[in-house]
Amino acid sequence: MTELFATSATAVPHLHLGQAVHVNARTTWLLATVTLITRTRIGVAYAAQLRAGSALVDAVAPWVIRPADGVRLRAVHELRSGDDLLAFDGTTLTVAAVWQGRDHWWVIASANGQRAIVPPNAILRLADPTPTVCVNGIPLCLTASRGVSRRR
Repeated sequence: MTELFATSATAVPHLHLGQAVHVNARTTWLLATVTLITRTRIGVAYAAQLRAGSALVDAVAPWVIRPADGVRLRAVHELRSGDDLLAFDGTTLTVAAVWQGRDHWWVIASANGQRAIVPPNAILRLADPTPTVCVNGIPLCLTASRGVSRRR
């Protein structure tokens, strides 16, 4: 079975302040921005809370963070055949089929024959060749939703 949400100490990515990252919160990846870097903890501000007006700040272990560049988040029920899914270790798996079992958990079958079973609320990382554009550490798609307008 493929480890889509591993929590063991694997390779820690090189991070910098203001960088857009994904934080592994068990079966859900959350979009965040790096606010503090120490040897044992990484401070992050979650982007979902930035839209609501108040930032939720947290300190997490370095091994639960992955850079957001070249990756997009998608709910498991939105996966389609042919999507390139990123496992926790960074390997890419091409989705062959996705279905929901009678227990409501989702089964993801990859093109190489591996299967992963994930809960119905899982948010997964997919390869996205489109580069992420950030303004002051906030992804451009979030600045538009916060009411930031362009001058003409």
